[in-house]
Order: sequence, then C-alpha cells, then structure tokens
Amino acid sequence: MKTRSLLSLSSRNYLVAFLVLLVLFFWAFYFILHITVEQNIDEILSNRRNNVIELFQAKDGKVPADEFGFTDFRMETSSMPMQDLYADTLIFEKTDQEFDEYRKLTSTFEFKGKLYKLEIVKAHLETEEIISTIVLSLALTFLLMLGVFYFTTRYFSAKLWQPFHDTLSKLKMFEIEKSSKLVLSDSSVEEFNILNKSILELTERTQNAFLNQKQFTENASHEMQTPLAVIQSQLEMWIGDPAMTEVQSEKIRILLDAIQRLSKLNKTLLLLAKIDNQQFPDRENNDLRLLVEKILSYFEGHQENLQIDLTLNLEETVFIEANATLLDVLLTNLIKNAFLHTNKEGMIHIRTSQSGFEIRNSPGGEALFPDRLFQRFSKQSTNKESWGLGLAIAKKICDVNGWSLEYKFQGTEHVFIVSF
Repeated sequence: MKTRSLLSLSSRNYLVAFLVLLVLFFWAFYFILHITVEQNIDEILSNRRNNVIELFQAKDGKVPADEFGFTDFRMETSSMPMQDLYADTLIFEKTDQEFDEYRKLTSTFEFKGKLYKLEIVKAHLETEEIISTIVLSLALTFLLMLGVFYFTTRYFSAKLWQPFHDTLSKLKMFEIEKSSKLVLSDSSVEEFNILNKSILELTERTQNAFLNQKQFTENASHEMQTPLAVIQSQLEMWIGDPAMTEVQSEKIRILLDAIQRLSKLNKTLLLLAKIDNQQFPDRENNDLRLLVEKILSYFEGHQENLQIDLTLNLEETVFIEANATLLDVLLTNLIKNAFLHTNKEGMIHIRTSQSGFEIRNSPGGEALFPDRLFQRFSKQSTNKESWGLGLAIAKKICDVNGWSLEYKFQGTEHVFIVSF
C-alpha cells in the first residue's frame, strides 16, 4: 500500500474540497447570473412590446416601421390568440455571415376587432460574452486564491507539525538496548507536549523492562551453566570409577546425556534471547560461498556414512552484509536440518545466488506443516537430537535482518529458501 505524509494528505484533501466547492460555486453563479440576465432581457422585450402596441394604436394602425425607432419586430395578422412566449432563437446576420443568438418574444393583441401577432427580438450575444468574461475573471481570481491558499497551508502546516517530525526522527534513532535516555524538545502545541510526555514514559518503562530482561537472561544462563558444568564433570568422574557396576554406569551415562542436552538447550535459548534483544549489532560483508563450504566440512563424516548425494551450485562473489555469527548460525541450522532429516542414499542440493540461499533434501514422506514449522519447540520428526528450535532460530535471524525464510514441498523434496 502506497503511503503519503500527513502534510501531503491534508493538503490534498483541502485542495480537493476547495476545487469541488469552486466548481459548485461557479456552476451556481453562472446559472443564477444567466437567469437574471434572461429576466432582464425579457423585461426589456416586454416593455418594447408595450411601446410598439401603444404607438401602433395611437397611429390607428397606420404607422410606418421607421417611426418605431428601429425595426426589431415583425407584426402580422393572426388567426388565434396566444400567451406571451419567451424563447432563444438564431438569426442569420448577413454582415457576419453567421447565425447569432437572439432572445425573442412572441405575443398577440387585438386592435379594432382584428388579431395581430407581434414578434420582438433582442440580441443577447453581448450578454453571453459579458457573463463569460465575469465568470472567467472570477475563475482566475479564485484559482490564484487557491494557489495562495494551498502553498500557505502547506507552509504553516509544515511549521505546525515540525515538533512532531522532530519527535519521530528521534524515535527512529533511539536504541532501546542502550542506557541513554530519550530527550524530546518542548513544543508550543499542548497536544505535542502531551504526546512527548507519554512517549518518554513509555520508552523509559520499555527500556527498563528490556535491560532487566536482558540482565536476567544473562544471569540465569550463567548461573544455570555453572551447576550443569559441575554436575557433568562429577558424572564423568564417576563413570570412570572401576568400582561402579555396569548398571550404575549405564544410569550415570543416561544422566550425562540429559545434562549435555540440558546444557545445549540452555545455550540455544540464550542465543534466541540475544537475538530478540538485538545483541548482534556488528555487520560485515560475508562471502556466502566460503561460509557454506566451511559449514559443509563439519558434515563430511555424516555424508559418507549415509552415502548422501550432495550437489552444489555456489555462485562466486556473493557477499551478504550481516552479522557473521548470526549468518553462520542461520546456514548451519538449515544445513544441519537437511542432513539430520535425509535418509541413507538420499539427496541434498544447495544453491547460492545474489538473491538468496536454497537447500533441498529428499527424505521422502509428506509435506511439513508450514504454520507450525518455525514455532519454538515444534517438532515434526522423531529425531531425538532435535529440540525443535533450529528452524525457529533461523526464522528469527531472517526476521531481524529483514530477510524471508520460505518452505516448499516439491515432489518428494523439502525446500527451504532464504531471500536476502
């Protein structure tokens, strides 16, 4: 959806409203003016008719046409009376060789028992020109006023909203993970001061909650890791004691596996918390091809044991600007996920390009559930080595960097695509 600034939207709305009102005003103005002028012309025609009839009667019906002042009428006998009729008509002018617009009055009157029909015309071409000139002059005046109104409104609105934009720019630069406080300037507008006060209170509470959560996560992880390490070292000492029976050694081995899994889970959750807290700010250019080849070297033994057919299509000179640690974790989790869920003599295909990273594997089976695939602790396999956190971490890393992570099931292949 295309977005616009508040200033542009408000100015555009004012402009549209003004134009609509302007069109309605000129339509009403022209209509009223046109009716008024026609009424005046009709009044002139009516007065002229009365003068002609009075003079005609005074001269006993024998007055030559030139005594009427000018020949703007035509008179003839009529067979039936009629009401006064005012209408627009066109009359051909020989001088201009074109038709001009006229206003005509048709009326009848009786004189000495005879009925006469009288037609009087008056040109109103000049009237139309006057109306057009008036409307055009007003239109230009109003358009000039519209331009002045539009630009002055934008100017004063921009000055009025300047404190808001200052607050917005400072909010964009504010980093919650740092201890520095947000500082906002006072405004002469009461509403902006209330907004700034609310923002300061909100950011302060959010920052305190964030720092407390970050400190708690780090302390809890550290305090958990220490006793886990102590328990693991003691169990490793006991398991090597020759006095231990085979049953006791097996139980200690089970406890040792559980401790190792718990330690691994603790580190994974800590990593997720650090990603959530944006504790990986450093970014650099990473060679995607070299990074993939380095990660694949960790799985060479697994590949040989399961006889996995690995095919690579790695484009050279592909550099990704990101935190090196997070990018390594992202690719490691996706590649590890593919190796863990590929059956013996299966296939893995990896492709890199400027637009993204794609990995395919063919373990068979059915498609996974995309709605639960990237949720934490969501497992769709029976592999005991999986916690259901690898894809959740991968999705979180993509979200932090503004990338997309997509899953597809094509044929018998599971496909994961990272679009940079």
